[in-house]
Amino acid sequence: MSKSYYRSKPAAMVVTVIALSFVLPDSAVAETDTVARAISSARVRRIVNQEINKRAPGLSVGNAVSAQSANTANTANTASSANPVLFARVAADGTVDPAFSKGVVSGNVTAPFAGLYCFSGLPAIMGGQVTPDLTNGLFSQFGQFGFGNAAGNCPPATQFFVALIVVPNSFAGGPFFLHLYQ
Repeated sequence: MSKSYYRSKPAAMVVTVIALSFVLPDSAVAETDTVARAISSARVRRIVNQEINKRAPGLSVGNAVSAQSANTANTANTASSANPVLFARVAADGTVDPAFSKGVVSGNVTAPFAGLYCFSGLPAIMGGQVTPDLTNGLFSQFGQFGFGNAAGNCPPATQFFVALIVVPNSFAGGPFFLHLYQ
């Protein structure tokens, strides 16, 4: 064979490769469009519904009754139901100011020493909050609420106690506000 025959083959091959490179992408796109058209939206919906039905027994939608009771519980825990049921403004000597109190009277408070206030004779209490009344000028004072009789310093029938403490850790009597929750 002549040399010209071998030289023309690579040139023809290059032209063929270039021509195919223009044709193949179009045919790939055309094929993709054809596949997309073949899967209709109705078929997709049917496949999705089949998958949902397979998984339905394990879905939490089957527990709608417990979801209903959870909604009821959420309604009960609103801010309006969290209002204190009892509250009081207690003076440094343990007397309760009736103008700023509800459900707590001076007879419910014992003050064994300055800064410790023991409470008894009240309905069942689940918690409370103490806020020192800063009219006594002790700006480094804080209040603690606790159940029990404060390490034996309160009478035996004590339900809870309030300790007013001035930094660094010394009891100091003073007026305070008390909010109690059932």
